[in-house]
Amino acid sequence: MTSERLLVPDTTAGPTLWTRFLAAPNAVRLVSLIVVMSSWELYGRTNPIFASYPSAIISAATRTMVDKVLPALQTTLWGFTVGFLIAAPLGILFGIALGRVKLLEVSMTPFMMAIYSTPRVTLIPLLVLWLGIDFRLRVAIVALSSIFPIIINMHAGVKEVDRELLDVGRAFTASRRQELLTIVLPGSLPFMFTGLRIGLARALGGVITAELTAAVVGIGRLIIDGARFLRLDEMFVPLILFGILSISFTAILGFLQRLAMPWHTAATKI
Repeated sequence: MTSERLLVPDTTAGPTLWTRFLAAPNAVRLVSLIVVMSSWELYGRTNPIFASYPSAIISAATRTMVDKVLPALQTTLWGFTVGFLIAAPLGILFGIALGRVKLLEVSMTPFMMAIYSTPRVTLIPLLVLWLGIDFRLRVAIVALSSIFPIIINMHAGVKEVDRELLDVGRAFTASRRQELLTIVLPGSLPFMFTGLRIGLARALGGVITAELTAAVVGIGRLIIDGARFLRLDEMFVPLILFGILSISFTAILGFLQRLAMPWHTAATKI
């Protein structure tokens, strides 16, 4: 009898270089950034009228950052901050009220959905007549853009709270206030932070829309001026800076969510 050697795959070999690379997200991000920036640089140098290129944008940033970009960014962020700080607590409170009071939910939901479905751009001419084109317009657009996602998600979170937990609280004679603070609010926190993240993105888009449509200062005005005079390198400076700030704000919200919901973070790691 002759013995035949079975071909068995070698399972003792370590991970390949490609597997190690994919397991390192920071390395993947760095390589993708290098590839994108290099491709953009090569394409932009041959077509500067359409895309500019990173080295020209960096040069434009050194020329305009102090005199133009930072003052405009301060104006934009001030309107954004005030508008979002108005919308966030009001949206949370109104969402809780909608979820807890049936009469309010039935009577107000149609009006809320009608306003939410209306594009913010169509309201700008009316808001200009009421508020002018200064700081109040930015605040109003930001608040209107961000409040409804917060309300809708908070309302959904209150409605999705585990009914068994509510029954247990009532069985132990918990008051309405205790029920709200110890069961409803903790149970709806994931929905609340989802609404805040969506509202944050809408608010950032809203403040830029307001400035692009009816403003004489701010990041939106810099973008319009750069496009109007074909200074695309200067136009990309506030765009990129605003994108970096958007990522930073989202990261801050994620950090606050981990602080507010340590049990949720621990559960996702199991």
